[in-house]
Amino acid sequence: MGCGEMAELGMSWLVVAVGGYLGAWQGRWAQAYADRLDAGEPATAPTLWAAAAEAPFRRWRPLRDAAMAASLGLVAGLLAAGGSPVAALPAIVLAALAWIDARSGLLPDALTLPLMLAGWLLGGLGFGAAVGASTLVWAGLAGAARLYRRVRGRDGFGGGDVKCLAALAGWFGPQAAFGILWLACVLGLPGCLVRRGGWRRPYPFGPCIALAAGAWMLAPPAVHSWF
Repeated sequence: MGCGEMAELGMSWLVVAVGGYLGAWQGRWAQAYADRLDAGEPATAPTLWAAAAEAPFRRWRPLRDAAMAASLGLVAGLLAAGGSPVAALPAIVLAALAWIDARSGLLPDALTLPLMLAGWLLGGLGFGAAVGASTLVWAGLAGAARLYRRVRGRDGFGGGDVKCLAALAGWFGPQAAFGILWLACVLGLPGCLVRRGGWRRPYPFGPCIALAAGAWMLAPPAVHSWF
C-alpha cells in the first residue's frame, strides 16, 4: 500500500470516528432542544445552541444514539473513501436536522441556512450557479406550498423543508434536489400512512430528506439520473 492510499484510509477512519462521535451527541442535542421548546423557549438560534451546550451532560440513549453514530460514521467514511470528503459536511448536518425534526418537528434556520451558504462556497457548482440553484428550488417549492395551503386550507410542506432542499440544490444542483424530494416522498409515504392519526397528522419530513440525500450522495453518478 502506497503512502497516498494509506493517507486516504487514515482520513476515512478519522471521518468515521468524528461522525460516530457526532452521531452519538446529536440525539442528546435534539432532545435537549425539544425539551427547551416544550418549556416555552422560542425556536431561535440561541435556544438551539444552548441545547447543544447542554447535550454533553444529557443521559445517554444507548440504542438510538449508537445506531445514529454507526450510520453517520459509515456514511461519512464511505464519502471520504470515495474521494468526496467535503460531502461529509452536508451528511453530518443532515443527520443533525433529521434528529432535531424527529424530536421537535422543526428544521432550524440556524442549521439549514449555514448549510446553504456552505454549499455555495464549497459545493461543486460554483458560487453563481449554486445561488441560482438554491433560489430556483426555494421559489418553486415555496410557491407550491403556498398554493397547497390556499387550495387545501392546511400546510402540506414546511418552510424548513423548503430551505433544506434549497440548501441541497446549492450543493448538488436543482435536478438532484428535486430527485431527493421525490425519493424522500417515497420513503416517507409508508410511515405516514400507518402512523397513529393517519396521513392528515403533521409528519416530520426532515428524516426522509436526510435519508434520501444520503442515498443520493452514496449512489454512483450513473444512478443519479434515476432520482
